[in-house]
Amino acid sequence: MGNSRWRLETSLNDVGERVRALGREHEVEVIVADWGSEVPLREAAALTPAASRITSFLTVPPALARSLQGDSPFPEVLALNAAARRARGEYIGRVDQDTLTGGRFLRWLFTMADSGGSPDAPNGPDASLFFANRRSIPYRLAVCCPPPHVIERFIVWFGDHLRIETGKVFYNIDVGIWMVHRRLWEECGGYDERMIYMNDMEIDMVTRLMSKYPMIDLGALTCYDFYHLDHYHPGGSRSSSTRRKVNTQVLREPAGFCPSGENWGLANAPLDLSPQSLGREASRKAPDRALLEAPVFLAFAAYTWLRVGVDRLVYPFYPVWKRRTGVAWATVSGRSVLQWPALLRKIWVERASARGPVN
Repeated sequence: MGNSRWRLETSLNDVGERVRALGREHEVEVIVADWGSEVPLREAAALTPAASRITSFLTVPPALARSLQGDSPFPEVLALNAAARRARGEYIGRVDQDTLTGGRFLRWLFTMADSGGSPDAPNGPDASLFFANRRSIPYRLAVCCPPPHVIERFIVWFGDHLRIETGKVFYNIDVGIWMVHRRLWEECGGYDERMIYMNDMEIDMVTRLMSKYPMIDLGALTCYDFYHLDHYHPGGSRSSSTRRKVNTQVLREPAGFCPSGENWGLANAPLDLSPQSLGREASRKAPDRALLEAPVFLAFAAYTWLRVGVDRLVYPFYPVWKRRTGVAWATVSGRSVLQWPALLRKIWVERASARGPVN
């Protein structure tokens, strides 16, 4: 769905610069779970020096990946559990590769870590669950793969006004970050590794942990300081089941609090965890280009909001008119042009079914 490597590089470089600005590089690690890439991501991703210092790549070789994933093209639960198993941090947070982590959240996290507690988690942060929904950076901007400064300024200017991807039960919707103390992750064995298809793996893990620990709405505490580089075309379906098999289509027997057992996270697999390969450092900003940043950003911002406005006008009606156009063409095809008005009147005016809702 678009340039996924650009989205990965953008999110990693952004969090690297934010952590560097806070002076906390020695306290943060980012592990990228690289599942079955023929060309390892550590050799392909172009990272800034700040991102390189905190990022490691957990490489699952193609042969091993194929033997484990069955008919799923990407079993997230296996990749994420493998990364969590090898993480060294006190807290483990799962973030999608196309979601930017904001400075407001990082400051909250370091304040909590420095104080050893949080008024937002009365039971203590080491015995609480933290889930945040995310905001959406518009598809029309993300699909252009703009320079990093455009995304940075867009969040500064418009971040608090971007659409929040949430719902009635916030932890049942797309994740900005899902974070728990490493003791809790180890206690439950992380994700249920039978859930190798799309969706609902967080819901399952959350449900198990909530039998013992309280859930905190971290999004509300941090003003939803996570920003998804949207890759769904506004005229298409956002349903995962239209693209891949989803976990709700597969029945599973109950397997208790720790369904993946003590060897969760590919414990017995000798996986390589290493930093970025040399030679793929992202190019630094040239001084003579600094003056161009503001005009370039304004051009991207204007284009984005113009296209978003057009999309909002067009796409609510697009499915209806697409259907009607298809019916009309099938009706008049091969007929004399002189017959078209009567034929179109018959299907558009006289037949109530042509005016009905689209199923």
